[in-house]
Amino acid sequence: MVTRSPEGAPKRVLIICIDRDDDLGLKTGLRGPIVGVDANTEAATRLALADPQEADANAIFGAVKAAEEVKRELPEAEVEVVTITGHHTSELLADQEIIRQMAEVTSLFKPDHAILVSDGADDERVIPLLLKFVPTISVRRVIVQQSRQLEETYFLIRRYIERLLESPEARAYALGVPGALLALAAILSLLNLQKYLTTGFILFMGLLLMEKGFSITNRLIRAVRYFGGATGIFSLFFGLAGISVSAYQAYRTASSMAGQYPAGIVVGTVLRNASHLFFLFTAAAFVGSAIESYALRRGDYLEKLLAVAVSFSAWLACYYSGEYLLGRVGVVVLGLGLAASLLFSIASLFFLRALVGRRRSSNRE
Repeated sequence: MVTRSPEGAPKRVLIICIDRDDDLGLKTGLRGPIVGVDANTEAATRLALADPQEADANAIFGAVKAAEEVKRELPEAEVEVVTITGHHTSELLADQEIIRQMAEVTSLFKPDHAILVSDGADDERVIPLLLKFVPTISVRRVIVQQSRQLEETYFLIRRYIERLLESPEARAYALGVPGALLALAAILSLLNLQKYLTTGFILFMGLLLMEKGFSITNRLIRAVRYFGGATGIFSLFFGLAGISVSAYQAYRTASSMAGQYPAGIVVGTVLRNASHLFFLFTAAAFVGSAIESYALRRGDYLEKLLAVAVSFSAWLACYYSGEYLLGRVGVVVLGLGLAASLLFSIASLFFLRALVGRRRSSNRE
């Protein structure tokens, strides 16, 4: 029960100064709670001598002054002043220490009102903790050579930075991207390719924006998973390696012929010579995955076999197109080759559909 005088003024007032990050303990060796005017005056003096720029020293002096003012305003009231220290390693430990010290102080001096003397916005965040021990609390600020708005802005920025670093994705972009750009700059400098620095930055940022916009990484992960386990992934990478080699050979062929032969001859030669390699390695990428899916009784092996059939059809189309551009076949043969390619794809699709329907019917039976 709160005991007050007939005029409503509190009879037991506790003046509280909070040193949440325990600067007092770190710089003077004193441990809280510091109780009494004399003890707090000595603590503030020692802290000011240890660090003249320490704002907590001014806050403790402010608490002592507030105690004297309350004694003059309420001569019949009991007034006590205390400095509560927290912990320097984390806010959680600091709050636990504040609760422990407040419980110790209020077990001996039971206030019906408290005045928190604060040197900034950070100390005022403990008011909900103090309300567990004191019915009512008022706040007095002691700020020396700094603006309240500036300090609150500082704590707001610090809070956002802490949240930013707690999120793995945000941390990757906030720290990983600048780190990658610095590493790129260092590599180009070591290779004496500084003239490509701007181009490298633009390329890196473009790829990063494309990845963020189109979720390229997630799409690639889903594509790799589509090919199954070890066998399917091995066949995938084997096929991709072969396709890359084929593409390089096609590029070398086109480069060696460019400028010496008409464009139609160059394209025809590349289509005729490279198309069969593309088909073989594309088929290899899907065949291994199809075999694994069939062994594991997964129905998607039919889709992968259809991809093999489509790649064969694409090879037919490319081969006859190349022959036509080289002048070895006429329009009729080209048309027949393209028609055969299309019909083979359609026939493969209907065959696989029929096979799927037959399997479903047998499973129902």
